[in-house]
Amino acid sequence: MILEVRYKNFRSMKNLTVFDMSAESICEFKDSVLKWNRNKTDEYRIVPFKLLYGQNGSGKTSIMMGVDILKRMIIAGRIDANLPYHYNELVNYEKKDEPIYLGITFLHNEYVFSYDVEWNQECVVSEELRVNKSWLFRREKSSLMMAKTNKSLDFLDEQRVPNLDIIERQFPKTRQKDLFLSQTFKSFLAPTLGNMITSYFEHHVVILMNAQEVLKQPIALENKKEVQAYLDEVGICENLSADYPLSTGLQMLVNFADLMFHAVKYSKVILLNEMDATFDPYRLIPLMAKLHDPEISNFESQIIFDTYNPVYLDKYFVRRDEISFVSKNQNGTYIKTLIEYANRENNYMRKYLNGEYDTIAELNYNNLYQR
Repeated sequence: MILEVRYKNFRSMKNLTVFDMSAESICEFKDSVLKWNRNKTDEYRIVPFKLLYGQNGSGKTSIMMGVDILKRMIIAGRIDANLPYHYNELVNYEKKDEPIYLGITFLHNEYVFSYDVEWNQECVVSEELRVNKSWLFRREKSSLMMAKTNKSLDFLDEQRVPNLDIIERQFPKTRQKDLFLSQTFKSFLAPTLGNMITSYFEHHVVILMNAQEVLKQPIALENKKEVQAYLDEVGICENLSADYPLSTGLQMLVNFADLMFHAVKYSKVILLNEMDATFDPYRLIPLMAKLHDPEISNFESQIIFDTYNPVYLDKYFVRRDEISFVSKNQNGTYIKTLIEYANRENNYMRKYLNGEYDTIAELNYNNLYQR
């Protein structure tokens, strides 16, 4: 599960911006929060899903894009991976001479991983990996420092530990666009841990940057029984058969339902950009509510999507820390959760529509009606 994602000098996120999935101590759906602790100092409470609100151009897509880029680079093992974006599209236009920074903290296989990387067009500027709050390596361009404490050495291949000083001295010869995490660290120093990290991004993080197009595609239902039961529950009497055509909107809803049940079954994180434009939100709410249902959810999966529809702003459906508002001012994009605006249960929808959450522009339509 993703705990947080960090951005700096990335598109409209000029300053350090944190997208946080941690849960607050509030009363709404308190039994649906994932609680995990390794010891008294490593305790985490994480929400199962997050809805992003914000105007066009505020930075909602950038949140998804940052995770997508991290995933692609970690799997490929280099910063010049086959990214669908040019570097100049990613770096903040006011600070083009400074490197892009992305970082992520996630929970997987009872470990808390924290990985940070800075890069420009020529090289990796810095790179760091922490596991359970202990750093394992730090890199500054052509300089490498390996942790040599007993706690950190436990993660490494025992046969490779005597070679750490040699690896540090030889590191300047490394190709400077390669990620140390996915290359030497994974293949030579810590194969088990390195493969665990790349496997997480490859098999447990699903990112649909154009969710509408993907969800429109006909797919073979993996969770047909669960999806059919959900359709019956919301009063949609359709036969899920390959020979029975569905409308585009219904096809997208069926595909999304199948994807969500898949995420719950296999403890996956699903990020969907521009997902719900053609959905009936009143039928989507019962589906999303299943992430709060202990009889269905394992509380190890997450769904993250952006929306403009205020219908989800209901205390009987969502926790206040499961709503994030993405806004932008002269200093760039900033993210605030609903709980930062509403410190108690309140009429969220009314306040949202009144523009009290910094996400709806104050527009004057009077001139439209003047003759």
